[in-house]
Amino acid sequence: MEHILNLIKENFKGQVGIYPRREGLFQLILPVFYEDGDMVDVYVQQCPDKKDKIRISDCGMTFMRLSYTYDINSPTREKIFTTILNQNSVINEDGNLYIDTSPEFIYQNLMQFVVCQQKICNMRLWQKETVRSLFFEKLEAFVESDLRMFKPEKSVIPLKDYPIIEVDYSFEFSRKPFYLFGVTNKDKAKNIAIALLEFQKAKLPFISMVVHENMEDLPKKEQIYLTQNADKQFPTLENFQETGALTLERMAA
Repeated sequence: MEHILNLIKENFKGQVGIYPRREGLFQLILPVFYEDGDMVDVYVQQCPDKKDKIRISDCGMTFMRLSYTYDINSPTREKIFTTILNQNSVINEDGNLYIDTSPEFIYQNLMQFVVCQQKICNMRLWQKETVRSLFFEKLEAFVESDLRMFKPEKSVIPLKDYPIIEVDYSFEFSRKPFYLFGVTNKDKAKNIAIALLEFQKAKLPFISMVVHENMEDLPKKEQIYLTQNADKQFPTLENFQETGALTLERMAA
C-alpha cells in the first residue's frame, strides 16, 4: 500500500495530503472542491476481494452530503443518479460509492471518481434544468395538438446564410409566416432579439410571436429588447395556451 500512496503523491506532484483513518484506510486531501468550497471526500484502500486492485471510495459521504438539500425520491431523480454512476463506472453499495482500479490507472480513476462526486452533489441543479426543459416539452405538445391546423414546422432557419439563427416554430398558413419563439431565460431573450433584428434587416416578411415561461422573471433590459422587436408576446405558457389559437387567427386575417 505504501507504493500506491507514493504513486498518488507523485501523480499529484505532492499537492495531496494522505491521512490514515483506520487499519488500511487512508483519506486523501485533494485540491478538488464541491461548489460550497469544501474538499471532496476520497479514501483509498486495498480492494477487499481483489488484491491486485485499489479501491477508491467516499465512505458514504457524497450521498450524505447530497441528502442535506436533495432527496432521490422519484423515478426521474433515481434515473439521473444511476446515469451519473454508470457514466463514470462508479458502484453504489448501500450509499458507499467506489471504483476499483489498477495501480497504473489510479490517477485517472481518482479524477473520474471526484468528477462523479461533484456531479452527484450538483443534482439539485440538474433538477432545475429538468423543470425548465418541461416548458419546451409542454410548448411542443400544445403546438402539435391544438395548433396543428396552422401547419407548424419545427426548427426553421429563415436565413440560409445565417444558419445559427433558428426559429422554434414557423406557421405557414397566411400571407406572412408566423415565427414563434419560446423564452426561458435572458440569454434566449437576447438571442431572439438579435434574430428579429437580423430578419428585419434582411427585409423578411414575417410576424413574430414570443412565449415566455414567465415574463416577470426576465430582467427589464431583456423585456425591453423583445418589446421593441416582437410583434406579440405571451407572458406565460398558460396564457398562450388560452389565447394563442385565437391570436393567430386574428393576426392572420
